Amino acid sequence: MEREDVLEYLVEAKESLENIESGLLNFEKTTLDGSLVEREILDTLFRHFHTIKGSSGFFGLSGIVKIAHAAENLLDYLRNKPESQDDETLEILLTALDLLNELVIHEEDSPTGGDLYSEEQNQFLQRSHDKLLELKNSGIDISPINETDPNKEEYGIFQDTKGNLTPKEEFGIFTKEVKQQAPEEFGLFQDDTINTKNEEYGLFEPIQSETNAEFGLFTPNQIQLESKPEKTPTNISKSKPEEKKSNQKKDIRIDTDKLDSLLDIVGEIVINEPMVTEHPDLKKLKLENFHKSAIQLKKLIRSLQEITLSLRMVPISGVFSRMERLVRDTAKKTGKQVELIISGEDTEIDKSIIEEMYDPLVHIIRNAIDHGLETPEERKEAGKPPKGIIHLTAVQSGKEVWIEVKDDGKGLQREKIIRKAISLGLINHLEAENLKDEEVWDFLFHPGFSTAKEVTDLSGRGVGLDVVRKNVSTLKGFVDVNSNFGQGTVFLIRVPLTLAIIEGLVVRKSETYFILPSIDVKETLYIKEEPIHELYRNNHSILYRENQISIVDIDLLFGKESELNDQHSINEKYMIVTESHEKQMGIVFDEILGNQSIVIKPISPLFKNINGLAGCTILGNGHAGLILDVRKLINQHMAIQSA
Repeated sequence: MEREDVLEYLVEAKESLENIESGLLNFEKTTLDGSLVEREILDTLFRHFHTIKGSSGFFGLSGIVKIAHAAENLLDYLRNKPESQDDETLEILLTALDLLNELVIHEEDSPTGGDLYSEEQNQFLQRSHDKLLELKNSGIDISPINETDPNKEEYGIFQDTKGNLTPKEEFGIFTKEVKQQAPEEFGLFQDDTINTKNEEYGLFEPIQSETNAEFGLFTPNQIQLESKPEKTPTNISKSKPEEKKSNQKKDIRIDTDKLDSLLDIVGEIVINEPMVTEHPDLKKLKLENFHKSAIQLKKLIRSLQEITLSLRMVPISGVFSRMERLVRDTAKKTGKQVELIISGEDTEIDKSIIEEMYDPLVHIIRNAIDHGLETPEERKEAGKPPKGIIHLTAVQSGKEVWIEVKDDGKGLQREKIIRKAISLGLINHLEAENLKDEEVWDFLFHPGFSTAKEVTDLSGRGVGLDVVRKNVSTLKGFVDVNSNFGQGTVFLIRVPLTLAIIEGLVVRKSETYFILPSIDVKETLYIKEEPIHELYRNNHSILYRENQISIVDIDLLFGKESELNDQHSINEKYMIVTESHEKQMGIVFDEILGNQSIVIKPISPLFKNINGLAGCTILGNGHAGLILDVRKLINQHMAIQSA
């Protein structure tokens, strides 16, 4: 068996395990009020476990087969006796799911033949077997259940068909024929003595009349009227599957490396298009037809770029659905009642960003349950329903995706956070009095900051929210917090749709070209003669819409002396007003070339130590352009000013 085939199957197995997790959580939700689980849910779960067992057996992954078979036995019992369901049975099925995920990941990373490799996995087989015996001996069962040994490597294909065993779903391959049936023989050659009417494709049908039927292709005109109604339902039944088939979504699997290569090539086309259509040699020529064709080419390339980017866009539902299990397990550990309400799960975002969003959401939701939501008793005292609610929402806003986690808990405690910040030496008592709420909430993202009284497996180590900000910042995103005491807390994550191509404002300073991401640009201004205020050397401000904001030139941001020193006004310059976390700063440039799509190229290792550079690109005029990390530049400048 080729290793590539095994890896391809393991990807499919992960998808089946995701379906199982969704089914088990649905199992739990439908039985919270004491009602019996629906037969359809049990059948679906049984089918998924059965498929994993059989397919894994084909690839020789015996460990996965044993775990799946043990879960399958329990589900088979519940299908016959749904009234015997209990919490322990569900926990065993969830444990089986966790172990299967563990085995799949282990087989991907270090192939070992697929057998069990831990004591916990072996103990699970005994635990599930004991539970099944307990259910059978509880007095509820009145008929024998076909349980097979989970350690028996029959893979659901070669089973003993002797005895009065009920038919099993063994892939429909080797089942015992109980009733003798007439051979179908492809509908071509059948016994003419059978009186039942056969549709022999109109080729070899016994002809009773003396008229030569020419193999049933050219039939005589004397056809009975009764035959017409028989064809009508047949045609109707055939049309329905055809309609259903036409509505089915067609998918193919493509290696993400191939998509990346395609995106790189399209990026090169985007870069080279203006280099050709705006070539200096063409400026002095009158080429009206050429310019029309160039405009059409630009539109086509833009469409190609958008389609290529959309290939990497996937719904965020894959990450959101994994939060349901997290909420369920965390709620049980903390003894709280929690309901997760998901909306906007169809919102699409770049695959590379989705992969980095899982950890931030895990930390935020764990904090919401552990710190934010109250216990049922505390909620009753506060006049709230005993069950806390967490809203997980995603929505696209322009070129960004906004992900919101909102709870209806007790909210953030300002005084408690300030006391912790003072104890860590982040601020002193005098500074604490004048802090805004947003500045207080910002302490939560400081490494090692935690208000938990004791360390648990959920919180207390101060390694939660700082990971959130670090991961989101890597994605060029923001994390905002808003809280009302007694009402709840809202975490808002804003990330770009994609990191491969950005919309940027191209500017020039002397002979160097820079690109500012459009998302960070608030406004552009042409300053003909505007006074500036020098607070001290390398620190200047300018009046902007009735407010004084810092104004700098690009030299100062990269460690040189500012050209604005000893000047009282700015004459014939362009100022780009940038914004980050409600902090505004004006940057002075000589020229604005315009807005365009920028393909981000990795920066040379020589420039890795220069703060404020996010990458580089090739512009339409053939020059290299440096992409500025505006947020880092603003924070760096503000920190220097504060010092």
